[in-house]
This record gives sequence, structure tokens and C-alpha cells, in this order.
Amino acid sequence: MTLIELMVAVAILGILLAIGIPSMRDMSETEALRSHTNTFFSTLRYARSEAIRNRAQVVICPSNNSESASPSCSNGDADPWEPGWIIFVNRDGDPDYSFDIGADTLLRVQGPITTSGGIAKLSSPNKLVYRSTGLLKIGGSSSFTFNTKSMNLAQKKRICIALSGRARISASLDACT
Repeated sequence: MTLIELMVAVAILGILLAIGIPSMRDMSETEALRSHTNTFFSTLRYARSEAIRNRAQVVICPSNNSESASPSCSNGDADPWEPGWIIFVNRDGDPDYSFDIGADTLLRVQGPITTSGGIAKLSSPNKLVYRSTGLLKIGGSSSFTFNTKSMNLAQKKRICIALSGRARISASLDACT
């Protein structure tokens, strides 16, 4: 193998990497976005089914300490969902739907979502409360937008939630209106 052959091989490898690396980044962002969207969608379906099964109100709320021994809901309407969320049965029936570890039943926790560009809820309040019938009591007709790290509009996904409690994933950002 001569020096010229080696230089040609390195040049061809460089060209192939220059073409392939951006595609790999887009693919990795798309997979992270798909994973987070599906995780949140399954959370909504699970919470709705548990509300029906337990014949009780089930709450989904963002939590800054979802993985701690005693998680709690974030307080504000603008709190982000990226640090995680909790799902619980509101057994004590408190009107502010806050999680009380002694009275409520914690169903599931979701840790931080860090490999995508974030989750934006487009309306307040920042909690979803399912009634025992599966209908939404709080948070109906809302939507969540999932972004990639590069904030590429073509890759964004939206989850639309109807008053009936049913959710759907949409690639169109105008689909919930």
C-alpha cells in the first residue's frame, strides 16, 4: 500500500463521514422524540384506564422530584414536564390535587426527559385529572408539543387530548385546533 493509496482512502472516508454524521444526528433526535412522545402517550392511556379501574380520580402532574422517596407535584402552571411527572390516585379528594404520600396512592413515576428538546403544554392548568369515568375533569382539550434538541419544525410532534380523555399523537402542529 502506497502513501497515495492511503491518502485517497482517508479522503474517501472523510467524505463519507461528512455525509453520514448529520444524518445520524437527525436519526438519533427523531428516535429520542419518538420515545418521549410514546412514553407520555402511554402515561395518558395508563392514567385513564386506572381511573376507570379504580373508580377514582387519577392525577398526572409535573414533578421536580419524581424519583425521590416522597415525590410531589410542581406548583405553577408554567412548570416544565422535562424533570418528570407522577401519576397518582387522588384518594383524599383534595381540590388542589396535590400528592399526599399518606393518603393518595402513587401509581407511577417518570424520571427526567433529557435527550430531546423538551415538552411544552399549551394551556393551563398544568395538571391532568381523569374522572372515574375516564373523562377529563381538568386539562381537557389541551395539547403537548414535543421538540427535538435542534428545534427542527419538521420533527416536532404533538399529543392532543380531548375532553373525553382520549389522546392522539399528531405530526401536524395545527391538528388539535
